[in-house]
Amino acid sequence: MIRKVISLKFFKLPFIILCLASVTSFAKGPSPYLPLQLAPLIELELNRLATLSKLPVLTKPYHAATINRYLEKIVNSHPALYQRISAYLKRYKKEAALTHASVQLNYSDTKDITLPNQRGQTTDANYFASLSGFWQANQYLIINGGGRYYDGGDYLRTNSFISFGLEVLQVDIGYREHWISPFQEGAVLLSTQAKPPLSVTISNPALITDFNIKYEMSIGLLDEHNDIRFDRDEPAVSGEPALLTMHLSVQPIDWWTIGFNRTLMFGGDEKVTLSDIWKAIIDPVNSDNCGGDGTDLQDCSQEFGNQQASITNKFDLNWFDMPFSFYYEYAGEDTNNYTNYKLANLANSFGLFFPYLNDNISLNMEFTTFQSAWYTHHIYGEGYSNDGVKMGHWWGSMKDPKDNVGGETGNVRLDWQNSGESQISMIYRTASFNESSYADYQQSHEIELKYTRVIESGFLGIKLYLGQNNYGENFVQTSVSYSW
Repeated sequence: MIRKVISLKFFKLPFIILCLASVTSFAKGPSPYLPLQLAPLIELELNRLATLSKLPVLTKPYHAATINRYLEKIVNSHPALYQRISAYLKRYKKEAALTHASVQLNYSDTKDITLPNQRGQTTDANYFASLSGFWQANQYLIINGGGRYYDGGDYLRTNSFISFGLEVLQVDIGYREHWISPFQEGAVLLSTQAKPPLSVTISNPALITDFNIKYEMSIGLLDEHNDIRFDRDEPAVSGEPALLTMHLSVQPIDWWTIGFNRTLMFGGDEKVTLSDIWKAIIDPVNSDNCGGDGTDLQDCSQEFGNQQASITNKFDLNWFDMPFSFYYEYAGEDTNNYTNYKLANLANSFGLFFPYLNDNISLNMEFTTFQSAWYTHHIYGEGYSNDGVKMGHWWGSMKDPKDNVGGETGNVRLDWQNSGESQISMIYRTASFNESSYADYQQSHEIELKYTRVIESGFLGIKLYLGQNNYGENFVQTSVSYSW
């Protein structure tokens, strides 16, 4: 009999609405969140602010209250950027507001390509619409509502959750998204590549101490997985695994922020206790590495699950009056030589972001190399995924779910703005794979061109997405969108 790891009763925490109050600024309580892979124009402005103000935050989405505090750092140095972000933040300083709305029409000559960072959306969606909004019931409680609707009746309950708590302890219950990385176009451990699970998250909108400590922890319940096999001598079963994420960052120097991250995918068939979870956190070798002379775990049916870890760094620098951010992430899918503090099956990521090459142009470059076994696992036949889509870097969706092949990816994004009225964005992505017995992979090449223009209070967008996938097949998608 299959046993669920987490009862949904865990998510039905009681709370009491004490009073209703009009909110005109960010109170000393929970904070709403800013867009994540939803609104490219404002997200570019936020990335610029993060570099210029040396924002010590390595996860997304950003708390609106945190951005509001750091915005004051650029009021004199970059007044135009200050004014644009300030104007956008006004919608989050209300008692209730519709913060995002968009509709997009698409045409594509292919159907089986998963779009990067779009919650599992593929090129066969002829249209979709998305909404996000919130109601701040009082100083300590926010109701967030949102979702995405695709043609064919597919609906994602993303950005629908309840937030309550204080500045230093905010609790989110529902379909809240997570991006565990300072990188802009791809996150190795957790991103918006797949849809978000139902989860409980704790984090701090207000950074703690002079070292700007930021923490975030979540536990969620993934969609049903097939081909779960804890006992290799027994038939595979189906179940709903859990996903635990942990993040802690600190800013030891005003230009350097370092973060430590873990993800643990577990359960779905085996009964898991709090003691098992704690043991897996402090002793991954003897929880996940069965067999061999370097571990006490000899019964492979008693393995905890699938773990990943990383160390992320963001360096916000200014050389010769040219501000920029350099990112580096060192990640591992396994332990090295049965040692808890050494990572193996590595992924190394490098990123460089110039918010202003001149007054109108920004440039972002990212590169990642993967060794074997990323996003696959011997217990979970569907790998590190939710609803069949990998939860980490977009590169993972290009290969077979059971293929342990490694490879590398790169992307370059160039943005050009014209007096704040229009913007042209170009993204080039490429991915390659090592030799594989599963498929004859080829190097992929993708170009995404988008023109956006301000129309009254909204934005009209035209996009062309084309290239050659990792199987050597050409594809083209065109889109027209309007967003607010």
